Amino acid sequence: MEFWTTTHGLPAAVAEAAISAEENGWDGLSVPYAPTMAPDPYVCLAAAAVATDKLKVGTWVATPASHTPASAAGSIKTVQAVAEGRAVFPIGRGDSALAYLGMAPAPLGFFEAYVSRLRNYLQNEPQAFDYDLDGGGHFPPISGIGLAQGPTDARFGLHMEKIASVPLDMVATGPRVIGIAARHADYISFAVGADPTRIAWALDKAKTERERAGVSRPVTYGAWVPVVVTDDLAAGRRMLSGSVASMARFSAMHGKTVNLSTEVDRKIYENVHDAYEMQAHFREGSPQSKQLTEDFVDRFAIIGPVEHCVSRLQALVDLGMERFIISGASVETTPDLAAASDQKFTSEVIPALR
Repeated sequence: MEFWTTTHGLPAAVAEAAISAEENGWDGLSVPYAPTMAPDPYVCLAAAAVATDKLKVGTWVATPASHTPASAAGSIKTVQAVAEGRAVFPIGRGDSALAYLGMAPAPLGFFEAYVSRLRNYLQNEPQAFDYDLDGGGHFPPISGIGLAQGPTDARFGLHMEKIASVPLDMVATGPRVIGIAARHADYISFAVGADPTRIAWALDKAKTERERAGVSRPVTYGAWVPVVVTDDLAAGRRMLSGSVASMARFSAMHGKTVNLSTEVDRKIYENVHDAYEMQAHFREGSPQSKQLTEDFVDRFAIIGPVEHCVSRLQALVDLGMERFIISGASVETTPDLAAASDQKFTSEVIPALR
């Protein structure tokens, strides 16, 4: 069982956060992948890897927009060399990182082609040339320049071919992206909240598609879960309101709910979509967070004392979740409560589950 946390900042700050995360019992640390909003993730991950001995490192969450499959794979494989085998590559269709480039999430057909090619690079598998994906469709084929000899396929060579493969972790919410993940990912991380009914639905979709596609290679399942450890439920709901609203929007990215929900919840997802302001992404008190009900937050997130959090997470472990990416409390208005929650999670919740 693995527990991942996230951080952000310049490389020196990320390195300090990585040291603290390792000391406090986290298994992995992720950093943002957002070209206009955050420092280069690969430099930050390399700094984190150098500063630690056991901590895994990865992007949260990479998108297909800012790197070709070859360059994305080359960057994370370089981190893998620095980390001596501790790198993971989480990727999704894109949200805020693309919004600030003026783009919507990647189209599904393009996304599947991208991750298929990306995984081959990550696994050191040679593949046929693809001028659209590796060159953005801007470059003519090499055959046009009349070489006496040239490469015949796309592959890593020289120093890169000796680096260990990197697991592809796909972050998925709707049934079609879950299907793509089932066909191509080494890890699948569901972003559907903490309700066991929704996790079971997503897991069934993944397993059914793997069987249909004849995929037999191993896969591990995880969940992105908002958690606050506190006895003050009202404060916990408020502290997670930004995270819950932003994660809930993934279920209605284009205005209509795409996964399992009741009629009441469907309306909430779609209200969150209609009210969404990107400048308030993941922020407490945002217009989108005001569309949530207490009951919705209590089911989508995990809020309560240690015993309650352990029980809720154990229910997901029992379904088959082996990895948790924890979206913790907002520090905007109550930094002391957020710090207390983090301390209880690492000192009491994680050990209890292990």
